[in-house]
Amino acid sequence: MRLSGKVSWIAAGLVLGLVPLLVAAQSASPHAQPAKISGKRLIAASEMKWAPMPGLEGAQQVALFGDPTKEAHRILYKWAPGTKAPLHTHTHGDRAVVLSGTLSLAVEGAAPKLLPPGSFFEMAGGTPHITAVEGEAPCVFYLEREGPFDANMVEAAPKTAK
Repeated sequence: MRLSGKVSWIAAGLVLGLVPLLVAAQSASPHAQPAKISGKRLIAASEMKWAPMPGLEGAQQVALFGDPTKEAHRILYKWAPGTKAPLHTHTHGDRAVVLSGTLSLAVEGAAPKLLPPGSFFEMAGGTPHITAVEGEAPCVFYLEREGPFDANMVEAAPKTAK
């Protein structure tokens, strides 16, 4: 089996294993309203239809629930090594679990924090951050967003001379 096939299987297994943690984290919030699940949907890793993520070269996505252009959604992202989203915010909050590779998040001007597989993060809407993939491997992460996707670029504060 090729390495990319193994990564896909590992990612799918991690998604299935870590989704209950996200649901539990969401349920812990007094404002959380979990969506009612009806019917069934089974998607094998080999059936995932990865599409380019608009506006970010080297990034791909698979929408799992909801329409990212219109509403709250759940999505898998796969970013190539070296992919970086400059300082930006999102209108709506995010909750995510890193499945493979290493994601780097520099939040509100702090030093980047490396998030290896199994790491969790959440950010309220409006939180300025830089997102990047560190290392030689692609990064796959599962994300739940409270509303439609947007990326609002933030200008870095000008550096003052000393």
